[in-house]
Amino acid sequence: MNSLRRAIWLICCVAIFGVLTPACTLSISRDPTEPGTPTAPGASTVAPAIFASPSPPPTAAPTATPMPSAAPASTATVAPTATSTAPAAPTPAPTKTPAPSATAVPPAATATPGGASATWREIQITLATYDYARAFVKPGSEDPAYPYPRLNFALVGTLPQPVNYRAIVVENKYTALTILPDLGGRLYRWVDKTTGRDVLYRNPVIKPTQWGYRGWWLAAGGMEWAFPVEEHGLNEYRPWTTRVESAGGSVSVIVSDTESRTGLDVQVTLTLDGDHNYVSITPRISNPTGRATPYQFWLNAMLAPGGRNHVSAQTEIIWPPGPVVVHSTGDKRMPAEHQTFEWPRAGAVDLRSYANWRDYLGLFESPQSRGGYMGVYDTASDSGVVRTFPPAIARGAKIFGAPGLSPTLWTDDDSAYLELWGGVTPTFWDSDTLPPQGVVSWTERWYAVHGAGVYAMANDNAALSLTVQDGKALVGVATSRLFAGQAVLWVAGVAVQRWPVMVGPDRPFRAQAPVSGGAVGLQFLNGDGAVLAQTGQVGS
Repeated sequence: MNSLRRAIWLICCVAIFGVLTPACTLSISRDPTEPGTPTAPGASTVAPAIFASPSPPPTAAPTATPMPSAAPASTATVAPTATSTAPAAPTPAPTKTPAPSATAVPPAATATPGGASATWREIQITLATYDYARAFVKPGSEDPAYPYPRLNFALVGTLPQPVNYRAIVVENKYTALTILPDLGGRLYRWVDKTTGRDVLYRNPVIKPTQWGYRGWWLAAGGMEWAFPVEEHGLNEYRPWTTRVESAGGSVSVIVSDTESRTGLDVQVTLTLDGDHNYVSITPRISNPTGRATPYQFWLNAMLAPGGRNHVSAQTEIIWPPGPVVVHSTGDKRMPAEHQTFEWPRAGAVDLRSYANWRDYLGLFESPQSRGGYMGVYDTASDSGVVRTFPPAIARGAKIFGAPGLSPTLWTDDDSAYLELWGGVTPTFWDSDTLPPQGVVSWTERWYAVHGAGVYAMANDNAALSLTVQDGKALVGVATSRLFAGQAVLWVAGVAVQRWPVMVGPDRPFRAQAPVSGGAVGLQFLNGDGAVLAQTGQVGS
């Protein structure tokens, strides 16, 4: 009898686990060396959004704790600030990367107790590349770009040629990342495996533009590290030292460089674990010299949400409301450079919708970043990207779009992108000073979302969407890992609807409910009832 009971119990557990556990979804790639390639035959699957009908209002008395009026701060961690003079704990010296090899390195991973882990491998990718190196011009010591080369564009080759680049691919069941050590250690490709779509812009050619501090810049795409000056920095084009570490189911790729003009060390660690779809990005700038040194650091993500290597007119820009300052613009409807206005409206123009942008425009949050989140969402593909960060230290937040500019300025086709910037200084007009032996570092997280609608707030756990239309609240939840919990709708400080949910990166949640008579808010709770994310309140 005991054996029969155990057998029945096991069958029930398997059935329940099969319902509650999401399928591992894989993107389809034609090139077996590309990230996200399925390792088993069969087409990849994309789990649909979970659509739910509201449950009846709870019969028990509502909780005595009212819906807070503001969303909680991001959980991103902060390392010592730039004003600290104490050196950080020593880290192992980076090792130089070997020469590119045509042989892929087998995946390396450390299993976690639950079996989930990230893996990595080394491959080569071939990119059409203009021969810009032959056009380098050595500047004089009085040149602001010294000792970095200027470029004689008349000497750049007229046709791109195939060039092999070393690439490090890191992936888990949700996310695949490709990092190019020899192009500034940039994150070149990011595939959301739950949809099979690229998140970042990938230029089909490596072509020098006439922008940037040196008077030229490689708009290769992806996410770059701009250092130690504004715009695209000075050393983003050259090879960076790279090493890979695996521990506890996570893989970290550490790219670093000693900057030639200041002597400052810059390091960026990109980490993917086995359970989340987000990539954790940790910049670390240190000053090994004996002098206080001014600097800037910016990361620049060139985005093409929707996976079409373009920015659709249905793209929405997500930024907390408040003052912004114009960096540059070709749009005569906008305030002039250095002028401030209240996001999201410049006069009658609602800048949240990319369809309303007519010419290039760059904006900084003013007087510095706030809210700890920003991102974009393409309603045409029902997908987007989230950036969460600690605004007390990553004080710069910028967006830049280039409608009205010819793509021939940076590419050989009609591909285009939208830039999201994060930096240690509030604007390009500011610099920080790092004291001798000083260190500044922080961790921020980026993750893809889909199926939940344009989100109203985001943190490391989730992005929540909430709108009120025609007497209905439209809600959505997209998370960075699998959660079992509740979505709770509040009206006038009372919880009026509760939806039990099993939601993860491959299974977003969306629902609606009738509302009236007060401000509306949304909470997302875990199984223990703790608040993982919550919106502010909107009018009904």
